[in-house]
Amino acid sequence: MPVLPFGDKSPNIDAMAYVSPQATIMGEVDILAGASIWPGAVIRGDQASVRIGENTCVQDSVVIHAHNENNPAIIGNDVIISTATAIHGVYVGDSVYIGEGCVVFDGATLGEGVSLAPGSIVPPNIVIPPRTQNSGAPAAQIREISREEIEKHTIRVETITQTFMKLKRWQHST
Repeated sequence: MPVLPFGDKSPNIDAMAYVSPQATIMGEVDILAGASIWPGAVIRGDQASVRIGENTCVQDSVVIHAHNENNPAIIGNDVIISTATAIHGVYVGDSVYIGEGCVVFDGATLGEGVSLAPGSIVPPNIVIPPRTQNSGAPAAQIREISREEIEKHTIRVETITQTFMKLKRWQHST
């Protein structure tokens, strides 16, 4: 896996995180315990910092980039960022689901428990309220998220974490 410094800043990856050998991590990036970064993901903290929270899953071909010094990318705990999503300098609360192919622009905030439908686009500096389902281009609130849906999300995150821990153990045994 390419883990690259940018200037005097280098990535910090917790020993209990999984980073695919096909992912690229560069600059001021912190990846916390239980996080998983899958093939083709690119995480760049070249102009501002990036923080990936505990038990957060960054799936295949996701790009997370903090390219504006005023907007670090802060991703909470228990977040799922689905395939082919682009995130630029945002705040993402805990227990958020971001569907496939979404684009979230600088300065946006996704509150705790938000669900973003596949293909949605969140314009710059938009605040999406906690525990809401959002969809569209630009993303708009469809409805509130139920407690049961948040519990299902938690179970899904736990399943992903268990899967990558098995993979991590297998890699260390070979």
